[in-house]
Amino acid sequence: MLKSFKLKIALFSLCTSGAILLAFASLFMSVVRRAGLERIDRHLHALVGGQLQRPLPTEHWARFDGSLTALYGENAQRRFLVRALDREGNPIYTSPRWPSAFTLAIPPLPDLDDPRNRLPPPPPPRPFHPGEEPPRRLRVSPPRFLTLRYNGQSWRFAAMRNPNVTLFVGTDLAELQTELKRFQTAFAVAGPLGLLVLAAGGWLLAGQALRPVRILARVADGMTAKGLNQRVQAPGADREFQTLIDVINGMLDRLEKSFGQAARFSADAAHELKTPLTILQGQLNQALQSAPSDSDEQRTYAGLLEEVQRLKSIVRKLLLLAQSDSGQLRLALEHVCLTAEVESLFEDASVLAPGLSVRNDLAPNVCVMADPDLLRQVLQNLFSNAVKYNRDGGFIECRLWQENGTATLCFANTVAGGHAIDRERLFDRFYRGDPSRNRRVDGSGLGLSLAREISRAHGGDLTVEAGETREGWLAFRLTLPCGG
Repeated sequence: MLKSFKLKIALFSLCTSGAILLAFASLFMSVVRRAGLERIDRHLHALVGGQLQRPLPTEHWARFDGSLTALYGENAQRRFLVRALDREGNPIYTSPRWPSAFTLAIPPLPDLDDPRNRLPPPPPPRPFHPGEEPPRRLRVSPPRFLTLRYNGQSWRFAAMRNPNVTLFVGTDLAELQTELKRFQTAFAVAGPLGLLVLAAGGWLLAGQALRPVRILARVADGMTAKGLNQRVQAPGADREFQTLIDVINGMLDRLEKSFGQAARFSADAAHELKTPLTILQGQLNQALQSAPSDSDEQRTYAGLLEEVQRLKSIVRKLLLLAQSDSGQLRLALEHVCLTAEVESLFEDASVLAPGLSVRNDLAPNVCVMADPDLLRQVLQNLFSNAVKYNRDGGFIECRLWQENGTATLCFANTVAGGHAIDRERLFDRFYRGDPSRNRRVDGSGLGLSLAREISRAHGGDLTVEAGETREGWLAFRLTLPCGG
């Protein structure tokens, strides 16, 4: 089944044009054949009718047959046949070339006594001299025509009679058939070429007609949360497509406004929460210091302070995500040695992950243009996830290299068997690999999403290598443009 609408339009145009062309060719050939037969019939009518206007002796028909050779040349022996019958239907003369098996199944001629079958009265006779006998004119029936085939050859016959003689004159249709074959050959050559031109024209016309659809698809494919300001521009589009374009542009206007309001709300809410959380953190710190050492009260304050700090971390990440969504994430770019940042991160690995084996392969002096604080947050998020979701006695591997102006950091770790991680949702906000969301594995589910947004804001990307990772391993690939 065809899946291309453009191809369907082109094929429909080709089939329709082909059917019209075939019908035109058939009609043209029919008209040419009919016109050729009418031309031949007029010629035969003139030959036969001119011989029956007056009484003629029997030997005249042999001279008439011979005169055709003199009149049309040697080719006449091939073109004409003559036969004359008397009043009773007996042959008076038959051309020597008349085939022995050739019989004329001619319908009876109309009765000359029937006024409906009489020819119009002849024009007034010319004046004749005194003593001269006026010419005698005979009544002649209207002609009858028919086509007969014999031995692969077609003949056209005209039959007329007067009261004394019935005359048949026939000519072959070789010339007409040659002319028809010439037209058929021309159509056989020009038809496919014309169909190819029509198919190409239909394809181009379909492509031009579907241009607004391609523009719509291109805009929709490039639409992102940060690119909702795009609009479909298709000047000169047809009225039907212009209506669709206006509807889609209106929808994009509403989406942009709604998304802008949601992003502003998230940023405003996160910003407004910072101050009360800071105050609450200060008061809890003060209460914690005032509480008796190792008391239940001190442990309660310590737990509350931990929750407030966790809440402040979530608010800070939400604020960064809201700024990234609205395209307002500010970057203080400078040259950063990515090799040194990763080495510094792994220096604390023995403290942060005492039970894990850490291996790294870092190319020296790999530098990028980045915001140092945000870049460290990306690296810390990757390392903390590798520690939190690792298995006991597991491994962390890190490779860093530079190629074609891009720095690539591959961060891989083994995964604890109890954590069913959905790799397709790793970058979803508030998604956590631990579906029970217990506090043994700390986290808010925003780290990887924020890390990817920060990477993209720097002109790079953060992806998960699901298809390339060894079984029981989870690997991330961070790419950043190298510093100049």
